[in-house]
Amino acid sequence: MQLTLKADGRKNLAEQLAAAGYPLDLRCGGNGTCGRCRVRLRSGEWETDGKPVSVPAEVNACRTRLTGPEGEVEIPERSLAVRQGKVAAAWRSRPLPESRESVIAVDLGTTTVAAVKLCNGEIVREATCFNRQSRFGDNVITRINHVGTSPGALEELRMAAVESVNELLDRLEPDGAARIALAGNTVMSCLFHGIDPSPIGVMPFTPPCRIFPVRGAAELGLRAGDIPVLTVPAIAGYVGGDLTAGLLETPLRPGELLVDIGTNCEIILQTEQGMFCTAAAAGPAFEGAGIHCGSRAVPGAIDHYFGRNSCSVIGGAAPAGLCGSAMIDFLAVERRLGHLNEFGRIQPPADCFEAAPGVTIYEWEIEQLLKAKAAVWAGIATLAAYCRTPVKKLFLAGGFARYLDFGNAVACGMLPDCELEAVGNTSLGGAARLAVQPGLAAELERLIDLPKDIPLNLLDEFEDNYIDGLLLP
Repeated sequence: MQLTLKADGRKNLAEQLAAAGYPLDLRCGGNGTCGRCRVRLRSGEWETDGKPVSVPAEVNACRTRLTGPEGEVEIPERSLAVRQGKVAAAWRSRPLPESRESVIAVDLGTTTVAAVKLCNGEIVREATCFNRQSRFGDNVITRINHVGTSPGALEELRMAAVESVNELLDRLEPDGAARIALAGNTVMSCLFHGIDPSPIGVMPFTPPCRIFPVRGAAELGLRAGDIPVLTVPAIAGYVGGDLTAGLLETPLRPGELLVDIGTNCEIILQTEQGMFCTAAAAGPAFEGAGIHCGSRAVPGAIDHYFGRNSCSVIGGAAPAGLCGSAMIDFLAVERRLGHLNEFGRIQPPADCFEAAPGVTIYEWEIEQLLKAKAAVWAGIATLAAYCRTPVKKLFLAGGFARYLDFGNAVACGMLPDCELEAVGNTSLGGAARLAVQPGLAAELERLIDLPKDIPLNLLDEFEDNYIDGLLLP
């Protein structure tokens, strides 16, 4: 698509396009490192990183400004912040209690936002979108860092979260709803309430608060009248309300783990001595960031990979990239076929591998995948060793787990060889239960004090396990 823009010296090109209704994929937070916001300049006077650009040219929109009175730009579809895709809004749980009230539940994720409207304990509407905060970066650290960039940055982030939720509320038709309940990781919950999450970004990663006040929708800026908004409390700085909600939906027995694999891998282990939790920084590779052939789970993304030129594609279109589940398939399948050695090097030696027509993965990208899966492995292995508790069963929460081939996840060395079960979006499920039963707030506040937070950086075993996890079995 092509647009003609007028000069606005206050905004870079990415900001101008977002204001015009065409938000771009800014996974790096607009620092020019991810290359996802590439556009083509067709006419006009422009500069990139303060230097004049001769048109036509392909540039990173986040680093480019229109210096003349008018300019024409072409936006490739792949550069847009896609708002439709395979976002999980379902969860496996015991039935919700019947209630004549209409309520709304929201899962405010770092990348995606999901919401449902319930009546009589049943889902009557559901909606999903991508978090508008993504233009400030694809992970919580970039967003924490953004808070410190200007006096208005915190409110800017808060409103991006609010507008993401409003987008879903408009589709759910909240008229008549009695309340809203929201769950998210600790940083997302803080930002939603306008609380500075900066203490979470530095040792000892202490959250500024774990229990959030009940506030009116209108006060927060939500288009839902002035009904109360409840927020699921957080366990620790990097183990948030999404895992608290998960615990509500998935009670654990000794030897059982609840794991949510995302940019931040959150882990809770139940032992005979009590409950322990930790978090491992897996990074955004499984969400397609930092991987040129990576993709979110949107139409055109390969969701399952069976071997060179053999795959399934979301929407049935021509393959355009690999999403997280397919990346795990790739590691396991090509290792099994002998095309990758134990260090992830391509065999016979080459700098890249064509997984599908037009989808090429480079060795340095494979290294990023190995680092991500190693972090997950090391987090689980280190916590289990610290607690001296063998893992009997692992519950996998979140959308990534929903499409994951468990056999390949074990084969590539990301997950232990034990009983595995996908439980869906338990963050949304716990929020739904709180919306239907607001009296559960006291139970949730009790739950957040059960797990003992174990920072992995304080355990020597983590580094050893991480190094082991970099190998392909």
